[in-house]
Amino acid sequence: MQVLQEITPLQSDRLYMSWYYWQNQLDFPVHYHEDYELNLTAGVRGQRIVGPFVEEISDCDLALMFPDVIHCYKRAEGETCQHSEVTVVQFSKDLPSWRIMSTVQMEKVRDMLSRPVSGLKFSQRVARSLKERIESLAGASDFAAGIRFLEILDYLANVPAEDVQIIGSESDEIKFSRSRRIKKIIKFTEENYQRKITLEDVGLVLGMSPASACRFFKKRTGHNYWDFLVGYRLECVERMLTHSEMNISEIAYSCGFNALSHFNKVFRERTGYTPKDYRERYKHSVTRPE
Repeated sequence: MQVLQEITPLQSDRLYMSWYYWQNQLDFPVHYHEDYELNLTAGVRGQRIVGPFVEEISDCDLALMFPDVIHCYKRAEGETCQHSEVTVVQFSKDLPSWRIMSTVQMEKVRDMLSRPVSGLKFSQRVARSLKERIESLAGASDFAAGIRFLEILDYLANVPAEDVQIIGSESDEIKFSRSRRIKKIIKFTEENYQRKITLEDVGLVLGMSPASACRFFKKRTGHNYWDFLVGYRLECVERMLTHSEMNISEIAYSCGFNALSHFNKVFRERTGYTPKDYRERYKHSVTRPE
């Protein structure tokens, strides 16, 4: 399984940010973000992996991931994703503490966002009823879109108990990446992914032996550090393929892949495409706010 780590691009002057992807391959590697993330997937089946917890996702799946939770998505074996759609909505981890959240009208939303959980999974009935409204947030930044975003949160906070499930278990301990040491490894990876990284480097970051550092990362996140590193590099590659004009070999080398044959192999394993095909297919398939 390939892996990624994500830096949330949420801007301080925005209530939320949203992206819509069509024909997305769903393989979002292991990552975490400091803010809340609402994920709507349609037309594809697979798994959501949150630390040691693995659950199947349906062809219309809606989940709210909480801040600082390491997770990933993996499409089902043989799934072609010919008509798949993914919508991602990110909003501030500080939202529950905003003054508006202390009002009676927002009480249930505040309570939902304050639960000590990794995330919440909503039923297909809820996902289908909100699909059009959630997708409409991508690329929209006007007042009406802001109201629609709050209405979506209110809808989710008021669904019947049978329409919502806790992802993982209800415990503060499930927020793996809040570990100070895990954050040190993530920060080290962000700052050094472009060069060769060894087990000895990881051990030095934590003040442990190389083997102990790898066992620690695996125990706290449920994932292998090398998967995490490769996934982070691949995420950087994907962004550069769709948002820059650099040639593919330059992108690969700049993201820490020193052997093009290895890069091409792991990229195709993750996305199902060659880097060239991926660039041509997805360069114009992402809707982002202005």
